Amino acid sequence: MKKLFLVMAGVSILAAATVNAKSLPSVAAKLPSNLKEEITRNLDYPSFAAQNQVEGEVWMKVCVTEESKVRIVDLSATNQELGVFVRKQISNLQVETPGCKAGEVFYLKVTFDLLTAK
Repeated sequence: MKKLFLVMAGVSILAAATVNAKSLPSVAAKLPSNLKEEITRNLDYPSFAAQNQVEGEVWMKVCVTEESKVRIVDLSATNQELGVFVRKQISNLQVETPGCKAGEVFYLKVTFDLLTAK
């Protein structure tokens, strides 16, 4: 009886993983250079982070709206303060020529490293 239960539990877990995999978004496209340059130009190492020796990474899914503004679709950060900072800096950032269609989603990773900070 125990073997049957374990097999059924394994099948249930596999089925759940399959459903979740189907619901994942499609792979995001490469970030256009115009959009990358505009975001880079508006994102400096935060002074609070430099003063407190804070480093980390922020991962985002971003898109450009019909009004040519950057919209963060999803954000995850190794340091919450860095995530809040990035969200404030680039949410609704106006991009003259983004080089992409409105609504197209792109992955973006920002690394805050004191050794490479200017």
